[in-house]
Amino acid sequence: MEDTSTILYQEKIEKAQEQYSKGNIQNALALLDELDSEPYRELPLLIRVKMTSLKGIIYFNQGEVKKAEKYALLSLELAKEYGDPVFIFKRYDNLASIYSYTKEYHLAHDYLQRSIELKEITQHEQDLIPGLLQLAALFFYIDNLEAGKATVERAAKIMSQYPSDDQLVMHFNFLMGMQYKREKKYNEAIIQYDQAAGIARRIGYAHVETRSYTNQGDIFIQQARWAEAEEKFQRSLLISTQHNLGVDEQNICIQLALVALKQGNIARCHELYDKVKSQTRKSRDEVLLKDLEEVGALMYEEEGNYAEALYAFKRHMSHYKKQYDNELSSNIVNIQAKYESEKAERQLKESRLLQVESELKVLQAEHALQETEKRFRTLIENSTDGIVLMSETRTPIYVSPYVYKILDYNEQEIIGTDVFSMVHPQDQEYMSQIGVSILAHPGVPFHGQFRFPKKNGEYIWIEGTALNLLDDEAVKGVVCNFRDISERKENEHAIQELNKSLESLITDRTAELQEVVKDLEAFSYSVSHDLRSPLRIIAGYAKLILSDHGHSINEEAKEFVETILENTKRMGQLIDDLLNFSRLGRKALYKSPIDMKAMVNMILRELPKANDALPEDITIHNLHPAYADHALTKQIWVNLISNAIKYSSKKDHPVIEIGCYQQDKEMVYYIKDNGAGFDMRFAHNLFGVFKRLHDRSEFDGIGVGLALAHRIIKMHEGRIWAEAEQDKGATFFFTLGEEA
Repeated sequence: MEDTSTILYQEKIEKAQEQYSKGNIQNALALLDELDSEPYRELPLLIRVKMTSLKGIIYFNQGEVKKAEKYALLSLELAKEYGDPVFIFKRYDNLASIYSYTKEYHLAHDYLQRSIELKEITQHEQDLIPGLLQLAALFFYIDNLEAGKATVERAAKIMSQYPSDDQLVMHFNFLMGMQYKREKKYNEAIIQYDQAAGIARRIGYAHVETRSYTNQGDIFIQQARWAEAEEKFQRSLLISTQHNLGVDEQNICIQLALVALKQGNIARCHELYDKVKSQTRKSRDEVLLKDLEEVGALMYEEEGNYAEALYAFKRHMSHYKKQYDNELSSNIVNIQAKYESEKAERQLKESRLLQVESELKVLQAEHALQETEKRFRTLIENSTDGIVLMSETRTPIYVSPYVYKILDYNEQEIIGTDVFSMVHPQDQEYMSQIGVSILAHPGVPFHGQFRFPKKNGEYIWIEGTALNLLDDEAVKGVVCNFRDISERKENEHAIQELNKSLESLITDRTAELQEVVKDLEAFSYSVSHDLRSPLRIIAGYAKLILSDHGHSINEEAKEFVETILENTKRMGQLIDDLLNFSRLGRKALYKSPIDMKAMVNMILRELPKANDALPEDITIHNLHPAYADHALTKQIWVNLISNAIKYSSKKDHPVIEIGCYQQDKEMVYYIKDNGAGFDMRFAHNLFGVFKRLHDRSEFDGIGVGLALAHRIIKMHEGRIWAEAEQDKGATFFFTLGEEA
């Protein structure tokens, strides 16, 4: 390129930089895109370095992190090609900023270390300062306070050796704000952020100014000073909007939404949440989306919209997982890249040798083709089957006219080509295995089916036979004959697609069930570990009040404390029942023969140990044996008999009857009482968790017993139902499936 062209390109870069600094993002990108439209390799290398670097910076501040990463990595490669260490370590610093934002701290640390090492080697001591400040910020992000403070001190020591620089002082003040913030010295942190913001405003660093105010807002949030936090975030939002700092604007709106929520302004919170969500609909910024959905979950919960709160929390967890997975994938890619780089160096000489050998084989194949072409042409010129003679290297020596007819290739496009490489990608491994077998077994025919492309790119199915005659001096090749079976395969494919659609449907349903099981397991864990501890503390303190201060409090207070104890006990039972209910779905069935009458008699002997005395009038008819899970079947009887005893307990003469009868192919067991009964209009609520048809003041209970029985019976592929009349008793029926 001529020097005048380079000057013109440089002027465009500088103009784009000027437009960007003024907040005219689209104009800046348009200028850079003009350069990008030029034939890429014709642009001077230095121009490409600067162009890709500036694009990366613009996209980063716009919140388009993936594009920013793409251009930053490209700029780094070009800088390495250019060879100037200053360009290289500045690109390291840019990449570190991107990975710090995406919380891929291991990558950020890696690039900062490379930058610092390069600056030390090339004796760019003054350039060490921004790198050290950036490294200190990274340490603060991961809460390594001591390493961060030590790095700040090292940067300060170097800064003292050079004339004062506003930009470095600004970053230093910002870092001191971060340090004080993590040390919970909030007043000092506010002062440092104010100083950083002031310098940033004066020298035109809008992103530092807005992030200084954002950090001040974070401090006020930690102190629950919502009005002051809102004022700082509003100021930060104004600056980021004026300067088109998309990434900052979206983060600030999320923080403002949280502040609005804490202030009780749900409408404002919803407005900001919806605004950011619409802007990030197609975003791949998992960090931003994770924070947004966390605020959404809190907002919907505050509104009482628990279903949406749950969905928002699931989205939050999904983005959290993706962020983690992305970081893990990056680790794997980095390790693999290092390995591949070392491997490439080791294999360089081998590949050169293989290349020479490959070229030699091609020459040999072309020579063999000339010798054997006449031999076969007269034999198969008019054959209605496709016939190909291949060399040991899988290149065609001869191709019959029928092949050209069905594939539409000409001779130049087939001869000398490795036909195995043209086979459909999904069939190449299969073809390679057949090829090995053919070479290993001369004279043995091998049959196969595979897809081969026509000239227009359409694949057709081919069925044929190959025979290794390489040792035959008259042939010296592998003879392949085949025919087009595409129509037959299309019919087979239609059947397979139908089967796949059914399998896909089953897989989707299975995945949905697995997701439900995961949610249930997480819920069970939360119940078991997160609810029991505060419940034990409440019960413990209530007992201490009665034992240590019972003599000094009045009767009403004692009654309150006793009510607390009673309800904590009830809550503990509720937790146990809930856990039992959730675990039941994961319990395997262990079926065996069961003497149902003996089981019922045993239960009636055991129940008085935990309940009041049994009714005198209990009739047990002959009960047919069953084949079912012994422990779970016992649980069914315990729950149903306990219910019958409880709901008939207020009758002067309670009566309970237990029996069974045959219905079609099932044995129906029943338990009947003359107790409180229920209104059949509400029978659909009987077997739901915590669904009760009677007030707790009338009959104690949680509302899990029938739900447990229902689930156990469903596990046995049985049924349960009830018939009742209010104040005239109820009858519960159940089966355990045909197998029982």
